[in-house]
Amino acid sequence: MNLAPFRYRNVLSRHGGPIRATECAMTTVMGHRVFQANAYLADGLRPVPPSNVLFGNPDGSGTAERPMVARYKAISEALERWAHHATFYSEERGRYGFDVDPSSNGMAAFPGLFGRQARRRAWGEAAERFAVIGWWDGAIDAAPAESPWPGVEAWRLENPVTSHTVVLLHAMADDHLHAYGHGAGENFAQACMQAAVELARSQFVLRRHLRRRQTESAPAVRSMLERRCLHFSTPEGHAEVRERLIRRKWRSAEARAVFDGEITGPWTDYTCVWRVVLAPPTDAFLDSGRMFFYW
Repeated sequence: MNLAPFRYRNVLSRHGGPIRATECAMTTVMGHRVFQANAYLADGLRPVPPSNVLFGNPDGSGTAERPMVARYKAISEALERWAHHATFYSEERGRYGFDVDPSSNGMAAFPGLFGRQARRRAWGEAAERFAVIGWWDGAIDAAPAESPWPGVEAWRLENPVTSHTVVLLHAMADDHLHAYGHGAGENFAQACMQAAVELARSQFVLRRHLRRRQTESAPAVRSMLERRCLHFSTPEGHAEVRERLIRRKWRSAEARAVFDGEITGPWTDYTCVWRVVLAPPTDAFLDSGRMFFYW
């Protein structure tokens, strides 16, 4: 049961809540009209100054066919980020597995009556990230799959963790730029839709960045994750992806759960934040000096 209309009724700062503002606009994903919403945390709730150039700096984003649902998703993700920031920089970080994986991998927020929905989503994200990291590091296989859309390539990633289907998508953006998206779902179609949202967003930001480089002095991209996105959008970066896709895995990785539980805090007044921590197949995805397929 989604209780967002009730639990998020006072979530905005003007009502004393943690969300400074939201915004929403219409866009398209694979030719289908949807709404993209962003949410921003109140001042002081994000300890690290924003630095993104490509993807902007919202604290949460959400995509849905209805604008209010998109806003609820964006708010949920922003609250999830609040929980990550607050817990990571606290003495409780080890309790919630941030000493094993300091990222927000395996976190999900859902304003339900119980934690079951948030936990299921957290397991799906944890499995997705484990599969993507493990695939790039040689511990997971990828198999070609029939794409739902022309011009989009799809691969199923092996998932040794849950029953979720994990999908990797690739398509061209403008001027031979390569864009990617990955997602997990209860079935192949759902996983493809999740990945398509990420793919469409990547295409948009790459096109925008290309236009800015052609017409003005674009800001330098300093974020490790954004530099990776740009690298793999190039023909050279995509050649690395192609090389990995044709190779079978050459090692194994154990999917070991380190933490599976709710992260509680002031955000609990609005939503349930759950985290599932799987020991990563490798720590290389955290190495800022490596062009690892993870951003």
